[in-house]
Amino acid sequence: MKPKKNTMTRRRFLKTSTKVTALAGFSVATQAYGASNDRIRVGLVGCGGRGTGAARDAMMAGPNVELVAMGDIFRAKVERSLAQLSKLKSSNKAIQNNLKVKPSRCFAGLDAYKKVIDSGVDYVLLCTPPGFRPDHIEYAVNKGVHIFAEKPCATDSPGVRRILALEDKMKRKGIALLSGFNGRHVFHYADLVKAIHNGELGDVKALYAYFNTGNIWYRERESGMTLPDYHFHNWFHVDWLCGDHIVEQHIHNLDRCNWIMQAHPVKAYGAGGRQYHTDRGGNIYDHFTVEFEYENGIRMTSMCRQIQGTDAKIGEEIVGTKGFGSLVGRKAQFTGENARVFREYPEQHESHLQEHIDFIAALRRGEIPNDTRFLCESTLTAIMGRESAYTGKHITWDEILNSDLQLTPPDIARWDGSIRPVPKPGMPRV
Repeated sequence: MKPKKNTMTRRRFLKTSTKVTALAGFSVATQAYGASNDRIRVGLVGCGGRGTGAARDAMMAGPNVELVAMGDIFRAKVERSLAQLSKLKSSNKAIQNNLKVKPSRCFAGLDAYKKVIDSGVDYVLLCTPPGFRPDHIEYAVNKGVHIFAEKPCATDSPGVRRILALEDKMKRKGIALLSGFNGRHVFHYADLVKAIHNGELGDVKALYAYFNTGNIWYRERESGMTLPDYHFHNWFHVDWLCGDHIVEQHIHNLDRCNWIMQAHPVKAYGAGGRQYHTDRGGNIYDHFTVEFEYENGIRMTSMCRQIQGTDAKIGEEIVGTKGFGSLVGRKAQFTGENARVFREYPEQHESHLQEHIDFIAALRRGEIPNDTRFLCESTLTAIMGRESAYTGKHITWDEILNSDLQLTPPDIARWDGSIRPVPKPGMPRV
């Protein structure tokens, strides 16, 4: 991976960081919501299970948060998602009052995201496979719409750079962005991280991140599907669409380690392979192990696996000079000198809902919360680990930040459905 000319160094990357919060007024078309319960119109792009859940959570996040438009590549997904949300109306007053989608605002096709964003929404939920995210975020920013961007925000370095390049425009326009890192909205997780930052665990010496699970879903090709449509349907098994599971799922754990460290790693050295998914088509791995190193020399060992019949473990562990920290499952605790359990809060909502509650409340306080920086940092961390495992090479932050390896087709509408071969360490990337 040879850097381009005029590369962005780590120093320059950090120098250009922006955090957009608590502006005096914010707007979509200069409308300030303020402390009132003014109407917020929401559009959904990507009507699978995650998108349907995000739409439900947004409608439940506060009064007058109305879902008014929906779009997906496949019309059947739009119809199925709307039907699922409609079933909830009888048992959920918030959804009953806030589900306002008309047939004329149900869109299908590769350009459905434009139609949703152009339909007069204030806030768009971007929940498609992540390979589409840079196009969708860029269009939403240009149109002045607040954004919920599921993680990750891209599947390659050029995609991440496109989003980073939008930061100044977002600040000028007062556009807020909520990332899909719902773990940052779990109150007792935040208590543990704050305690680490306050020195209760002493100096952090090492971190461990895990996303080891059983088998991932796989979808057969349906009758009449073109090859591109089949891959869109079975997106988790195609590199440019999902980024591989280290990027699509394990990113949650990598993000929490970055949150704890208040930094991103500066290099990665990884391994991985494809033992279980060999008969499924696609081109992703089913296991990764990566050693990440932060600028202060602290190392984080990362492990993710999707193989049936294996022991599951999802979470993070932290070794400090005063003890051991653990965030595994919903348990958060310290052992050692300052041993304690971080209790869950009775008022805590499920974290996917809580993140929207927090976001809508901030907007109505006149703030502009913006997660773009750490969304991009954690996405690039995962991409760095993936590329190290794919190639068998040490990869630095500057190398991955400036990599010109683009997985996403330059024109998705013209993609013929062909995919790259499964990566082999020691072989050049194509």
